[in-house]
Amino acid sequence: MNHSNLTNSDFLQLRIYERNERRGAQRAAGRAGWMVLGSIGLMMAVQFLLVAALYAAGAAEGAHSTLLEYLSSCIGYLFLALIPMIYVMTGEESVERLLPFSRPQKVGLTRADVLLLCVVGMMLTLASNWPTQAVQAFLQAVGLSGNIPDMPLDKSFSTQAFYMIYSTVIPPLVEEILFRGAVLGSLRRWGDWFAILVSSILFGLYHGNAGQFVFATLVGLVFGYLRVRTDNMLPGMLLHMLNNGLATLASVLGQSFGSQVSNVFSITYFAVVFAAGLALVLVRLVRQGPESFAKLWVPVQRMVSTLGGRMRGLVTSAGGVLMLVYGIGFSIFYMVRS
Repeated sequence: MNHSNLTNSDFLQLRIYERNERRGAQRAAGRAGWMVLGSIGLMMAVQFLLVAALYAAGAAEGAHSTLLEYLSSCIGYLFLALIPMIYVMTGEESVERLLPFSRPQKVGLTRADVLLLCVVGMMLTLASNWPTQAVQAFLQAVGLSGNIPDMPLDKSFSTQAFYMIYSTVIPPLVEEILFRGAVLGSLRRWGDWFAILVSSILFGLYHGNAGQFVFATLVGLVFGYLRVRTDNMLPGMLLHMLNNGLATLASVLGQSFGSQVSNVFSITYFAVVFAAGLALVLVRLVRQGPESFAKLWVPVQRMVSTLGGRMRGLVTSAGGVLMLVYGIGFSIFYMVRS
């Protein structure tokens, strides 16, 4: 912003606005951090109580112990969405703003635009695996564990069915409600890109290990972008579900038929998604020209404070700092354990 024509009074007023924006963004980031921490704590508490009940009933070591572990985890996982849903239903902002399901025409998009955004979004989601694998390889090279913690999996149909539900159905619903719904929606007052970035970082920290932090933060940017540009929760939910479902199916195939079958399946769906994404981009370039992509962009809103100044709220608020401690602490734990 050009300050050359401002009087001293105008400049002072501008600085006050800037300070208030930064403080407002700091408070919003802190509240978002507390919301995520509270949701994690509630989920863990419910899962702990359910597991304790299984042990008390003597069912934790029986023939169906793995199946019951999945069932308790699925039930506990659902509680991740309880606090954000209470916030959505009782907060000052409307349900439609926090959990929107707008039609494409309302935000100036066609169905073809949404299809392109979703396919390219899926392509970027899959591409996020590569920096994640690089981080895992680096950690293993320096003697640390780069493995991502996962639930047990065997060849029984019931276990594999619950594994699919646990990985494919529940996370896209509850995590999207929390991060792209309540968290991102509550932060948009301070700028769309601020909301996308903060919600993505919190999403990465929530996963609690270095490899998934990289992946979740990157895909959080993709899902957050889709949520803001389409003003609709469905694209992010569907891509989240598709990504988890394909990865889970690859794991099930590997468990049942060996790693070679799993690898062929993974390479195939990567190739199909990338081919579809590139084809749609090329067709649009040829038919509508490069200027047609401008309508798909999320504009940077003009505010008095800088984006960087507002982002500092994530590391200067209690909720943000505690989320950093949580994410870094668990990452270190998983890296050093044998």
